[in-house]
Amino acid sequence: MARNRIDANVRCPSCSGQLFPRVLVCDSCGLKVEGDFVMNEFGSLTPDELHFLRVFIYCEGRIRDMEAALGVSYPTVKGHLASIKEKLKLSGQPTPAPAGETEVPAEAQDTATPEEVLDQLESGQLSYKDAVRLLRSKKKRGKGEKSDEQVSG
Repeated sequence: MARNRIDANVRCPSCSGQLFPRVLVCDSCGLKVEGDFVMNEFGSLTPDELHFLRVFIYCEGRIRDMEAALGVSYPTVKGHLASIKEKLKLSGQPTPAPAGETEVPAEAQDTATPEEVLDQLESGQLSYKDAVRLLRSKKKRGKGEKSDEQVSG
């Protein structure tokens, strides 16, 4: 049976409060589940904010591409990102590792090559800030020490 789809961010027509789902229905078998369901953090975003996030994903996070896609300036894109980040309560929180991955021990990060650090960044094991910190600390240590290639060559 075809159902009318509604946006999850629907407001009460009487008081403009947030509406929450109370009944879930399976289209295949008709099973109904009733209760107090909690929406995830994305349910609080407006349609415009969800569109912005879709563009962000489509552009793979490249702000310059987002500027062109949305027809806005760099500061406007950064402002929208900051606003959504704040609304999702992500400000000041570390970037979580994807499910199933564990934190890399500090000693393993200290001995990692720059390529390994970049691989950890790409896989989500390290945040951008942590990767930059590690690479900069390796660069500083490298200035005072000669590598094996420099010594033998």
